[in-house]
Amino acid sequence: MLTTNIDLDEGTCSLDLLESASQFFGLTLAGARAIIKEVAAVTATWRDTARAVGARPAEIHRMASAFEHDDLRRALTL
Repeated sequence: MLTTNIDLDEGTCSLDLLESASQFFGLTLAGARAIIKEVAAVTATWRDTARAVGARPAEIHRMASAFEHDDLRRALTL
């Protein structure tokens, strides 16, 4: 699980947190969702990118949980 501070109180990155903090960054909810979906679409191809830059299968397997999770699947449907 990737953690990064999106707001001052919560250190775990989640789709719900990104949406709730959108106004803090001057975004409407619709605008935030558009950005989230765009980032998710690119992130969904991470395995291809990792292979293209020479990552070994074991490395790719170790990184999978940072990219492949319910929030990514949900973001792709926004």
